[in-house]
Amino acid sequence: MFRRGNESLHDAAVDAGETAPVPFLCECADVNCLGRVNVTTAQWEMVANEPNRYLMIAGHPRSEGEEVVGSIREYEIAEKPD
Repeated sequence: MFRRGNESLHDAAVDAGETAPVPFLCECADVNCLGRVNVTTAQWEMVANEPNRYLMIAGHPRSEGEEVVGSIREYEIAEKPD
């Protein structure tokens, strides 16, 4: 759900030529999360282009089996199992 929204945000930011950080939606497991992950479109692409990887605010809930595999500044990159 959050990924589809972020894909739309990404496309709009790229179309507008935005180079500053964009307030992407936190992609944590909490369906009610209203958090924002402020990263550039290039940083978001780096995560989104990898299978099963999601960007979220550090410490936010992860789905069962997800593990943190990296970070961008204060944000965590989580990977879902295959």
